[in-house]
Amino acid sequence: EEVYEELGLGKAQFLVWGTLVLVMLSDMSELIVISILIPYLRCEWDLDITFEIAISCSVFFFYALGGVLFGKLSDQHGRRQVILITTTVLLVASLISAFSPNKWVFLVTRVVVGLCIGANLPTTIVFASEVASSKYKEYGVFFLLVTANFSMMLIAIVAYIFLNAVGWRIFIIIVSLPLFVTLVCLVFMPESPRFLVASGRDEEARAVIEKYFKWNGKTLPETTVIKTHQNTERGNIEDVLRPKYLKETTLLSLMYFGNIFIIFGLVIFLPLALTTGFCGAADSSELEHNCKKLDQGNLLDLILITASSTLACFFGVGIAKKIGRNCPMKSFGVCVFVLTLCLYKCINPTLTKVIFFFIKFFTSAFNIIIWIIIPELYPTVIRNTATGFINFWGKSGGAVSTALVYVLYYISPFLVVSIFVAAALVSLVAALIWNLETRDAVFQELIEEETSGNVADS
Repeated sequence: EEVYEELGLGKAQFLVWGTLVLVMLSDMSELIVISILIPYLRCEWDLDITFEIAISCSVFFFYALGGVLFGKLSDQHGRRQVILITTTVLLVASLISAFSPNKWVFLVTRVVVGLCIGANLPTTIVFASEVASSKYKEYGVFFLLVTANFSMMLIAIVAYIFLNAVGWRIFIIIVSLPLFVTLVCLVFMPESPRFLVASGRDEEARAVIEKYFKWNGKTLPETTVIKTHQNTERGNIEDVLRPKYLKETTLLSLMYFGNIFIIFGLVIFLPLALTTGFCGAADSSELEHNCKKLDQGNLLDLILITASSTLACFFGVGIAKKIGRNCPMKSFGVCVFVLTLCLYKCINPTLTKVIFFFIKFFTSAFNIIIWIIIPELYPTVIRNTATGFINFWGKSGGAVSTALVYVLYYISPFLVVSIFVAAALVSLVAALIWNLETRDAVFQELIEEETSGNVADS
């Protein structure tokens, strides 16, 4: 931590963050694209609701599973190695999906895509938080979360320009292009110094830190001693669930589950609502499951609604740095719950789209607070394992939400609203119980013994 304070903020961090931004942009683009393509796949292969659920849920379920499986590997073998391997596999799977001869091949490729994205998301956020001092730790997370949310809007823009003009297969290839640049950058990106320190690789840690100092126009003093820890017990899920972290892990998992349940549910719900109608359609007799693609007006609506997530990043990080994590998290939870209740009163399509906009805004801001807290709470030896564990429960909520939206929407759209309200309530209750402020926390490398103080005190 002292070395990072001497290093300051400069070119080194921005080079690493820039590479991770490319990873996040590529990953989230691949994730969001499936919700836009469902109407086109329905027309291509005459999909029934069951197979639509299978495609959407498989992506989100394996997205959840990837964080758990690769979180442990990242804590044991390194952040960079995991990201490099999974990004390579992601590119191959994405390109194969563009040339899928049938729906079954497409399903398998999207399963692989979901698994790779699930591995990359928590690992990139942890990596970004580990290359700067505690004073600047929010900036790396901020850049990645802005990218994650901006990619939703970007994909809607790319779809608006290309999708109906070139078809869904070429559209997937266009979306996959950033992965080539990402892989080149990853080859030259060094490993996380905090990971190297925590794993006892002192010579490698010093070499990377010296490189960082050189990039920032400084020189690491020869007398500087970088203390490493030969800790072979890294990435144990039992440590995440030990009494020291159990309450916070449970609450963060519940909050993230509820938020992602709503966000992923909206990802599926919005194209359905735009193509089949929502306001005034109270039962299945007024909704049709047919071959109807998104028109330019529908895609423009998606652009405007998804823009809320990008704006939420600036708002969430700004308010978290200004007044802390605890109070904003509770406030965002209240806003999301009230807004989901407003969906019951479907006055007109325009007002409903405005409500969708603000639900995504406050839910995204809520998630940003969660992602800032996680690296501050857990030490380096289990940081990515904890992130993957919490990410698993969140993305499991997304997988469940995806299936329920498809099943319930054609019974009554307002049943979908009801499950959104229930998810918002879960997040709100967990946020109200949360009482830990991590604003001034200093990053820990190893698991410390129980103390009576809070994270900031320790």
